Amino acid sequence: MTRQALQLRLRGRYAVHPLETLLAHYRARFGAGGAQGDDGLGFESAEGVYRGGAQGLPLSALPKLPESVVELGRLRECDAAGRRRLRDWAEAGGHLLDDSAFEAAWTGQGRLGGAEHHVHFDEVSNRWWKRLYCGVHGATLADYFQRMRLHAVLFPETAYRLEGFALRPRSRELRPVVSQPHVAIDAHRPPVSREEVVALMAPLGFVPLRLRHDGLPDEGHHAFHDPLAGVLAYDLHSENVVRMRGTGELAVIDPYVSPIRQGSWAALKLAEVGVSFPPDDATGPAPDAP
Repeated sequence: MTRQALQLRLRGRYAVHPLETLLAHYRARFGAGGAQGDDGLGFESAEGVYRGGAQGLPLSALPKLPESVVELGRLRECDAAGRRRLRDWAEAGGHLLDDSAFEAAWTGQGRLGGAEHHVHFDEVSNRWWKRLYCGVHGATLADYFQRMRLHAVLFPETAYRLEGFALRPRSRELRPVVSQPHVAIDAHRPPVSREEVVALMAPLGFVPLRLRHDGLPDEGHHAFHDPLAGVLAYDLHSENVVRMRGTGELAVIDPYVSPIRQGSWAALKLAEVGVSFPPDDATGPAPDAP
């Protein structure tokens, strides 16, 4: 892709990052999305800083793209370089939060959380605060930031906001802290059915998909993909797609929404079931001259 980008630039054109192409595609169809998802600090600016660190590695240190799920660990060195750059930027810019305050709030509410976040509820802002503690599916921080930006466009009513970063006291590992608006759930009606989720996702361009885990069809983690844009939406089960109190409308809270890019977990899982996806090499016009 580096060679292709140089060839394009010589012709007065520039390679467009696949995520920017996806966002432009969805914004053209659905509008700007949830503005609160990029308020304050901004996932886009954090992703740019992170990528500056990962791209600073020598060519010899750049890993070959993973060809199976078990090879996703190849990206750890790139992820570590990006995290170091982002930590320096967060410290210099005053974007670090009091980790002990989050820890106290989290512990005081019973240590809520899921596979990747520690969670507590803030009554003043009426928002759920979430601290990343584990990147699922071999994800890098760049993958995480991309998911947050895609979520804001596809599901603007529950868009995330980047609040800052916390540091582990001993290891100084950087952990993003995000927040999400509270959704009042209608607990008096049945859980959202798979058929309702299919109907919700269809206007967005997504179709149902059956992935495989350990060689067996997945029956528990509802998956969808947009074959035109190349995006996987995963974990759309009845705990992450809920019915809102009062209106009865559906809200998507905590899905795994990821671009399907070569070497990514999403692409590798689709390859297991023989589903193709668009190439990464989108192009766009050269930027205006200063």
